[in-house]
Amino acid sequence: MANVADILITGASGLLGANLLRCAKTHFRNVVGIYGRHPCILPGVNTLRADLTDASAASDLVKRFRPRWIVHTAAMADVDSCEERPESARLSNEGMTRNIVRSAGAIGARVTHISTDAVFNGAKGDYSEEDPPDPINVYAATKLAAEKIVLENSGDHLIVRTAIYGWNLQDKLSLAEWILQRLETGSPMPGFKDVFFSPILVNDLSDFILQMMSREMKGLYHVSGSESLSKFDFAVKLANVFNLDANFVRSAVLEDVPLKAPRPKNLELRTDKISRALGIRMPDVNGGLLRFKLLRDSGFVKHLKAMRG
Repeated sequence: MANVADILITGASGLLGANLLRCAKTHFRNVVGIYGRHPCILPGVNTLRADLTDASAASDLVKRFRPRWIVHTAAMADVDSCEERPESARLSNEGMTRNIVRSAGAIGARVTHISTDAVFNGAKGDYSEEDPPDPINVYAATKLAAEKIVLENSGDHLIVRTAIYGWNLQDKLSLAEWILQRLETGSPMPGFKDVFFSPILVNDLSDFILQMMSREMKGLYHVSGSESLSKFDFAVKLANVFNLDANFVRSAVLEDVPLKAPRPKNLELRTDKISRALGIRMPDVNGGLLRFKLLRDSGFVKHLKAMRG
C-alpha cells in the first residue's frame, strides 16, 4: 500500500495543475502530479509523464497509485487550435476524461473534473448550474461532452466550471500575465468592452477545490469570482493594482480581432450554490488581483517557475 496517493492531479504543468500541486502539497502527505509534454518537478511530490489519451496507460497509472481523489485539469485548452484540429480536441478533452473516469471507477476513486464557463453560448450571462449549456465552438463542445462522460459514470464525482487567471509555470502567458506584460512595456493592448466573465485567481480556486474535496462534495458547481466585468475593465483594474498606466488599455470589441473560433460574449457565472455550500463569498476582482500581485512580490512566482523540469 506504499504507493496509495491521497490525490492525483493531471495536467500538473498547466496553469491550474501546477498551482494546485503546490497547494495540495501543504494539505496531503502523498501527492502525485501527471504531466504530458512539459515536465515539472516539486520536491516531496511524485511527478511523472504519462499519455492519458492511452486508455491502458491511464488505467495502469491509476492502479499503480490508487488515489482517493483524481483532479482532472489536463485538457487541450487553446480555443483556436481546437477549432482547427477538432479530432485532437476530442481525443484530449473527451478521450482523456473517459480514460480517467473509467480508471477511477475501477478502483473506487472519485474525480474532480475541471470544466469551463465556455459551455454557454454567452447570449445572456448570469448563468447558474441549472441553465442549459449551448457551446458555440469545438473547445466548448468537447468540454461539455467531457462533463457528460463524468456524470454518466458516477453520481459521486465533482464538476467545477470556472474562468481562471494567474501565474503560469510555462512560458505561455495567462490572460493576466499578458495584460501585465503589455502594461509594463508600455505597449497598447485591446480590452474588449463587449466580453464579460467572472474571473478567479487560480490560487483561490485551488483552495476552494481542496475544501470541496475535504467536504466530500459532489455534483456540478460554478466556482468563479463573485464579480463579473468586461475584459476591458479587468485590464484597467489590473493596471490600477500594479500602479501602471491604464491608458495603454484601448477600448475594443470582439469583432475587431480576427479569431478562428467564435467566442461567447457574456459568460458571467452565478456563484450562489458554491457560496452556500462553503459558507463564504467568492473573492471579488480587486481581492484576487491584490493576491496576484502579492504572489509576485513575495517570491512565489520564482519558486513556481523553478518547478520546470
